[in-house]
Amino acid sequence: MDSNTTILARSYKLPWTLRAYDALPGNPISIGIVFTLALLLIFFVGRAFFDGASGSPPDELRVAITQIVMTAYSASAYAFLLGTARKTTQDLSPVARDLPHWKAIVDQAGKHSRWILLLVGAASFLLIGVTVTNLTTPEPVNPWQWQDWNYDVSWHRVTTVLFVWWIGCFCYVIVVESARLSRLSNNFEPLDLFDMRPYQPLIRQGLTNALLVIGMVSVLSLLAVESRYVPVLVGFWISFIVLAWIGMTLPLRGIRKKIRVAKNRELDWCRQNLLIARDALKSGDGEKRSIAEIMAYRTMIQDIRNWPFDSPTLIRFTLYLLIPLGSWLGGAFVERGLDFILS
Repeated sequence: MDSNTTILARSYKLPWTLRAYDALPGNPISIGIVFTLALLLIFFVGRAFFDGASGSPPDELRVAITQIVMTAYSASAYAFLLGTARKTTQDLSPVARDLPHWKAIVDQAGKHSRWILLLVGAASFLLIGVTVTNLTTPEPVNPWQWQDWNYDVSWHRVTTVLFVWWIGCFCYVIVVESARLSRLSNNFEPLDLFDMRPYQPLIRQGLTNALLVIGMVSVLSLLAVESRYVPVLVGFWISFIVLAWIGMTLPLRGIRKKIRVAKNRELDWCRQNLLIARDALKSGDGEKRSIAEIMAYRTMIQDIRNWPFDSPTLIRFTLYLLIPLGSWLGGAFVERGLDFILS
């Protein structure tokens, strides 16, 4: 390992969010559920103690609860993404362990510069958190006049900093880790078109990326019951759907190139042998059977997709895209039910 690689390895560390989740018992999913319940418990106990049950409008309460859930989900999705990126790299060892510095590659998986993450998180809050807060606060209220905040709005401001920070880091990591896996797969040996099993970890990582992004959209969709958030959410929906597609396809970009190269190589072989078989047939030395077999093989090669997705994978991704719609409908039904019960 050269000196530049050594310096880079020292400057990149496991993010503190992942280290915190690794220090706790359970997986990020169970920790996220406990995190959500703990935040909700703290919120409602504090609300009853400081503000009472009628200290703020119902819409502020709904937004506060949604942002609490979003805070827990964004942190858990971020930690889960980092963990799966490390596991995917380890699972690729059957086809990658002969690469130079393979142990260093595995060790660097999921590690990032803390200064870059700090910059990304701060920029996310300043560019997105502040903008969204300004756009969704009715005039003439100043959203940053902290003396005018009630209990629920105070939670809005605090959780906005947290979950926008984690979302920014999540988006950064999903692109960087996916690009890293793509570059890693570029160094693999020529693949076998009829045995894609060694590369299944990359497909699973792509689906995991997409599911985590769609889950984030689903939680944010709960805010759609408040009309003031709808214009902002439309932008989020479009951006996150694009991110889901990038997260699904970018880890497979290197494998896609290798599939295309392998297909072209096999098709060139078919073309050359068809010419040989044709000339032999014309001279009376060839057989029609050999030509039919080559053409059947060529058709089989042409039918192989450049992207290593089968139909169930594409159907699963399509169903993922419907999850936010179900979340929005569920939130609307729950809101109507609560209004009916409380009225």
